[in-house]
Amino acid sequence: MSNGIDVRVDETVVRQGDRLVEVDYIYTETRENGDQRNYQITVKRPDYERLATSMNKSTLSFDNFAKVLRPFMMGKFASEDIPAAFGLLDTDHSGTIDLGELAIFMPVIMPNASPYMLLHHIQKANKNCDYKLNLEEFTSLINQGIGRDIALGRL
Repeated sequence: MSNGIDVRVDETVVRQGDRLVEVDYIYTETRENGDQRNYQITVKRPDYERLATSMNKSTLSFDNFAKVLRPFMMGKFASEDIPAAFGLLDTDHSGTIDLGELAIFMPVIMPNASPYMLLHHIQKANKNCDYKLNLEEFTSLINQGIGRDIALGRL
């Protein structure tokens, strides 16, 4: 429980044969007073591929996008997936994720994301102020549940 809110997340992965076609995350947030709120985030392969094509820049394949999306959406509940997600985003293999590399992923869960907004999120976990995230900083960002907050438009 954080900030008086208990969060439960359920993940559904839909496949047709061996092909991943949809990922779905359902959040149930329960406040200390018992009030509950439910949220759902669904990404379907055709929708992702249409958006990725329209972006006119390098993007992840849907399968790799789903591998990165999982820890972003599930936070600490998918901590074992964070290193693989980091590796997929670190396209130049520098050991850090910079603004450009994060921009490959973020517009899909936050379509109106500007470079300034992405920089704002990076700075929340960027301990050494180099505008890049190493694995430790990225892990901290994910474990804070910031991916869910970004996807739900809370930040």
